[in-house]
Amino acid sequence: MEVNSNMKMVSFLPRRAANEGYTLSEMLIVLLLWSVLLACILPLHHRTYLNVQSSKTVQQFKEDVLLTQTLTMNDHIYYQLLFNEDSTEYILHDRKNRRNVFKRKLPKGWSINMLTLEPTVRFNQKGMIYQGGSMQFVAPNKTFTIVFPFGASRVRIEES
Repeated sequence: MEVNSNMKMVSFLPRRAANEGYTLSEMLIVLLLWSVLLACILPLHHRTYLNVQSSKTVQQFKEDVLLTQTLTMNDHIYYQLLFNEDSTEYILHDRKNRRNVFKRKLPKGWSINMLTLEPTVRFNQKGMIYQGGSMQFVAPNKTFTIVFPFGASRVRIEES
């Protein structure tokens, strides 16, 4: 574009009449470009969604284990985490009052593999696990190995 002496913008593009539209070929080119752009963005969005879902699920699990330890140390020793491989869920159960505190289902497409860990996890009054071991959460894009070490340490989660 150039600016003439009257300070008006002068365009080098051809002018269209007010009643003219775009040609079919111009519309097809624009639609093709939008299609290519969307085809590139959608897989990135899905991958980002899976990563966020994985991190939130693992973070929630860590907080649930910490809650179980805290309730056991502060309330009574009859709280336990129950893992169900078939329904891909875990439950915080209060055996003393015979009620479930909560039930968490893993996202669709996830599975639970109990490796050396028993399906029932309990802690003593000091927050130490009775029987340590390991298990896995298998997500569509990652595998999380969860280790409950002996002693008062917290759960350790390794991503692979």
